[in-house]
Amino acid sequence: MKILYPNGFTQIPNKVLRSKVLKPLQKVVLAVLCSYANDENLAFPSYQTIANDSGISRRKAIEIIGDLEKLGCIKKIEQKSTKGDNTANDYVVLIGGADFALPGESPALPGECGAPPGGEYPAPRGERRAPQQYLDNNINNYFNNNHQSITAHEMDAMENRIEENIDYEILSERYKDGMLEEIVSVMVEAVCGTAPTVRIGDNEFPREVVKSQMLKINSEHVEYVIDCIKKNTTKVRNIKAYMLRCIYSAPQTISHYYTAEVNHDLYGG
Repeated sequence: MKILYPNGFTQIPNKVLRSKVLKPLQKVVLAVLCSYANDENLAFPSYQTIANDSGISRRKAIEIIGDLEKLGCIKKIEQKSTKGDNTANDYVVLIGGADFALPGESPALPGECGAPPGGEYPAPRGERRAPQQYLDNNINNYFNNNHQSITAHEMDAMENRIEENIDYEILSERYKDGMLEEIVSVMVEAVCGTAPTVRIGDNEFPREVVKSQMLKINSEHVEYVIDCIKKNTTKVRNIKAYMLRCIYSAPQTISHYYTAEVNHDLYGG
């Protein structure tokens, strides 16, 4: 039986899978983190997403993440919203290098994880190995694609992170016309696209800059954007482009907007 991977795959070094140091659930959680990692070995699923994918409780996921960090398998980078609230963490996956070793274990031997110094992996007779790029990164890829692409897992992880930042569950009780879902979709698309730049209005912005701005958006910004869209009286030909422009500029324009609203109410325009 030939196993096909039409939706990408996750690579885990044999040294990790065969480790006597790592417990079974630690290997599972580590594999889940690898499945969300991008081409910089950076992953950002929420604790709940990790728990759901691993088949464990959220509390257990938090405990295992702490264990993996102590073992040197990952580096956790805590993230906070503009309000100072905790959001989904960033995780740097550290298991892909040739010199990676768990406590009490020796560094990787040739053929386990990472290429030997000065050469490629020696492929046994009759065996075909994956291209080097797949062995160097613990991320999802397609066998027939030499370029990194955004996977469904990464999209889901980013959507979860954005929804946490904007208090989606609370806002969804107030806005039931589909606009909130559309805003989230626009934000995820802007962050997870593969082009190096994003067009906003008449300008092109580096995608990393756009991502940084999108991850600063909170519930107040979203309510402001919805308010602006509903009050707009001019014809909008491309609602997605208009939404994106409003979202991107929200942190800079929200205070001026509400100041003008207050002045209008106090002084009659």
